[in-house]
Amino acid sequence: MNNGQIMSDPELDKRLVGNLRRARLAFEEVDLQLEELVAKCDELIRQQKLQRIKQNQKT
Repeated sequence: MNNGQIMSDPELDKRLVGNLRRARLAFEEVDLQLEELVAKCDELIRQQKLQRIKQNQKT
């Protein structure tokens, strides 16, 4: 039975950490884009509600 530790390759580790960092940044970018989209949708909904209120006040 082998109870020894597996030695990792420092170059492979460095490359994998770099890939993880790039993936994290990509997810952050997508998250910010989604937040912006939600904010735009919220503003559109607010404007539509305001329009309906103004129309109802006219009648």
